Amino acid sequence: MYYRLTNFYQNHRRYVQSLDLEQLKGTPVRNAGSVCSPLATSASGKPYYPCGLIANSMFNDTIGQPVLTGDSSEPEPYNMTNKGIAWQSDKDLIQKTKYQPGEVDPPPNWVDYNYTENIPDLQENEEFMVWMRTAGLPAFSKLSRRNDTHAMKPGRYELSINYSTSRVIQSS
Repeated sequence: MYYRLTNFYQNHRRYVQSLDLEQLKGTPVRNAGSVCSPLATSASGKPYYPCGLIANSMFNDTIGQPVLTGDSSEPEPYNMTNKGIAWQSDKDLIQKTKYQPGEVDPPPNWVDYNYTENIPDLQENEEFMVWMRTAGLPAFSKLSRRNDTHAMKPGRYELSINYSTSRVIQSS
């Protein structure tokens, strides 16, 4: 299953350059400075993890499992996973961080994260890895889920998508 975005320019020069490869490889970077500009550090002075525009704009809508509906009395879910969606090169790039809880802040649009107790393991987050591989055109599709073991039965499916709102970042 893929999601498709249109009029989203992941290929803009400033956007593409706004990340720190060393930080993604797990190295604690205290001042990402210009490489993550304009989202290197929070108002408290802590570095964002992960820093930069790409990470901050990660697609965060929640996509549920497709459910076969129709004449049957019991809806039948079609189980899909977000494992196995990232390329090996993505997995090689993003490693477990050496930051400790409280040393970093989440990117501003990651409003549901609290880094005072634990930091997400981005090495296990394949949806994040797929997002960080930027698209070259303003209309693009990205792999979100897969099922390599069972074919979908013919029929009508319903899919629940939870639209996640986030804060808007203003930069000068």
